[in-house]
Amino acid sequence: MGPVAQVIGAVAAVGGTFLSYSASKKAAKAQRKQEQLATRRSNRQAIREAQIQRAQALAAAASMGAMRGSSIAGGIASLGSQLGSGLGFSSQMSGLSAQISKFSRQADMWSGVASMGGKAFQAFGSSEPRPTPPPVISHASRIGA
Repeated sequence: MGPVAQVIGAVAAVGGTFLSYSASKKAAKAQRKQEQLATRRSNRQAIREAQIQRAQALAAAASMGAMRGSSIAGGIASLGSQLGSGLGFSSQMSGLSAQISKFSRQADMWSGVASMGGKAFQAFGSSEPRPTPPPVISHASRIGA
């Protein structure tokens, strides 16, 4: 392989790695946006459900004449706590998804760099003569068998 072909190959490898990383970055950005939209929708749904449950609990308490009891206050507080817990979990999952995407992009980039380096090593290393390994002498020939 001539030096011009080696340079062209190296440029193609670098360009391909860069374009691959760029596309991966754009895909990850779109995926993050999609996950954020899904998280917002899920949060709105959880809030709606908590409001419905609160209204149902208040209606049930009103029909039984228990509006001033501590049990209704405790039940309403529990609904708020459950909602907060669910929203917190959703936020944690969204953050972990973002980290996974980031580290996957980094892994893809470094994999491309390693591949490019390996190809360059093979291309540039193959033009030099390689030393021949020493002959293998079996154990039987050493003891005179």
